[in-house]
Amino acid sequence: MALDTDDPKSGFRHSEVVLFINEEVTRNGGGPGFYLTFRSRPWKDIEDGLKSVVIDTHVPRSIKRACAWSALALGVRVAVRQQEKQLRRVQQLHDQVEEHEAATWTLATDLQRLREERDEVVSELLSAKNNLKQVVLERDMLQRKLVEFELSQQLLAESQDADYPGTPPRPLIVNKSREALDKGLQNGQNAVSPKAQMASLTVLDAFHGAEEFPASSA
Repeated sequence: MALDTDDPKSGFRHSEVVLFINEEVTRNGGGPGFYLTFRSRPWKDIEDGLKSVVIDTHVPRSIKRACAWSALALGVRVAVRQQEKQLRRVQQLHDQVEEHEAATWTLATDLQRLREERDEVVSELLSAKNNLKQVVLERDMLQRKLVEFELSQQLLAESQDADYPGTPPRPLIVNKSREALDKGLQNGQNAVSPKAQMASLTVLDAFHGAEEFPASSA
């Protein structure tokens, strides 16, 4: 018997069809040889094998018919095998599509998270920039107050020397102090030292107070 009725890979669903093909193969003098030889071969090899039998003038016509029935059964088997292969390929493609969709979703989620992190970093940088600007302003204000304090101490001593001979008049000291202070502010503290700037400010305040309230003579 060429075909096995219990073979799930034969491609035939009805046992009656399998029995009929086996009967035709046997009735024409054939056997399971041709079927078993090409059972796992592709259709190209099956057709080539059938051709070699058909064109052989020494092979009886009945044997040729038997081989033709076996080739028919093998063609059904090949078709089922190709169908199963295609179904596996379709399933693989389906799985790949699902994997790509999952990867795309993951990438989209990561991209959204990175955008949120970027926005947060930008916000923090802007806040830090504003805080730095405020700190710089406060530093400049404190630096100016420090310079004023140091100059006040220096000018206090200079104002006491103004009554001695050889000391420039108070208006002259005031004008020089004001000029030094203005020049220092314009040139970025390169022209006048912080102590000189503070001294100028203190001189201005001290001498203005002295002119408004002159000391009474002893």
